[in-house]
Amino acid sequence: MKATLPALKQALSSNIQRIRKEQGISQEKLALKAEIDRSYMSQIERCLANPSIDALLRISNALEVAPSELLQLSKKKP
Repeated sequence: MKATLPALKQALSSNIQRIRKEQGISQEKLALKAEIDRSYMSQIERCLANPSIDALLRISNALEVAPSELLQLSKKKP
């Protein structure tokens, strides 16, 4: 499967939101734990920002998941 930037941004957004909600963490608390601005976290979750590798690592560490889990594309059902 060939990944596209829009698909990868959407996967990142969806995965961050899903994991954050599963852990019962607010967007603000996640931003604080990841040491990034809350408005930037909001932009990432709304697919409006392209986070750096540094930001991706900070978010994955704050959520205690591997960075690859945040970038996992959902598999389409046949």
